[in-house]
Amino acid sequence: MTDPQSPASQPATVSIARQPIFDDNRRLWGYELFCVGAPQFTPAEAPEDTAECVASSAFMGLQQVIGQGQKIVIDFDEMGILDRMPYALPPALAVIQIDEPLYGRPNMPELLTRLKSDGYRLALRGFSGHADFGQLYALVDIIGVPVVGQTPQAIADLLATIRNVNATLLARRVDDAAGFDRCRQAGVGLFQGAFFKQPDTVKVRPMSSNEVSRLKLLQQIEKPDLDLDELAETIQSDAATSFRLLTYLNSASFGFAQKVKSVHHAIRMLGWSKLKNWLRVVLLNDMSQAPHTTDLLQLSAQRGKFLELVARSHDYWGFDPESLHLLGLFSLLDTMLGTAMDAIVIHLPIEEKLKGALRRDANNEYLPLIQLAQYLEEARWEEAQAMMRQLNLNPEKVTAAFTEAVAWAGQLAEVSGGN
Repeated sequence: MTDPQSPASQPATVSIARQPIFDDNRRLWGYELFCVGAPQFTPAEAPEDTAECVASSAFMGLQQVIGQGQKIVIDFDEMGILDRMPYALPPALAVIQIDEPLYGRPNMPELLTRLKSDGYRLALRGFSGHADFGQLYALVDIIGVPVVGQTPQAIADLLATIRNVNATLLARRVDDAAGFDRCRQAGVGLFQGAFFKQPDTVKVRPMSSNEVSRLKLLQQIEKPDLDLDELAETIQSDAATSFRLLTYLNSASFGFAQKVKSVHHAIRMLGWSKLKNWLRVVLLNDMSQAPHTTDLLQLSAQRGKFLELVARSHDYWGFDPESLHLLGLFSLLDTMLGTAMDAIVIHLPIEEKLKGALRRDANNEYLPLIQLAQYLEEARWEEAQAMMRQLNLNPEKVTAAFTEAVAWAGQLAEVSGGN
């Protein structure tokens, strides 16, 4: 794991970010991938060629998803199809996504038909219903349906026009559970959006004693005057956590010359800063009741690192980078625990203003930062750009921070085995 101090001091690299896609039973179906950090990329607009990014050196995020056996949806433009770039991906997992106008380009109908016959799924980003695209609608396996800002009747009318097409419908920007239920009742089979990050208000429950004890341990590791010997004893007394820590450090990912035999030894070998990042994620994982814990954990870690790096690269704010890391890390706790955030923040080792941001208090000065992170995660580039203007942030530094955070969270998930 790397801990860069300032994204502005390094050239931006390319990372693959991902948005989960769920089926109608809220089971993870796959991910749509997009690239961040390419030299031509700014959050005001999506990268023009995700496929080129995937075909470049940015393989970490792609390999992680493929290794999990999940479907991957990737945008391709005309040049990518002509250059046969989809064939670099496994046909059993890859979904080739295009826009309608591409079908009218020379040779595209034949090339897309060949991809389909070679085992690749085809997805259409949108649906106009124009008669010129009738053959395209018959060819594709998935059709994207934007639902954000649409009334239930408008969504129903749009879906009614697609019902005679033999393709699975993918609802985009499904932002809450009510929207998920409406689309599912209307016959949609796949869903993408922020709904999985929201707590299920029907199932909100009190925290268990185990969860409270984990939060107390989080409080302990965040103390500025922490006694590392005392902490080591506390971890050592927790059989599950100490076993996972020693297994983690003795894995091939580290390749230490000598075996790590104790928690005290682990702190000396790895260093407290890196060990603390791992402990935070492990403790959250132990508490989580969410069905999509792995994705929520990686997203939480990514948010924490992103907000930390933004604070470091805009130090004139006077915000503490470490505090903002915790803000991002804790921002999905209500969803992960199935508990109201009001009850959770009582136990969190952060200042009152940060707790207010987690509660989504109106006019909280930190809340726009959480919103900016969410816009970038969901590829809502125009809203991200507007928020950066509102906060007077440098877009290049924000892009570098997000790129680094995506890569860092992916590495953290990889070396800790997703736990």
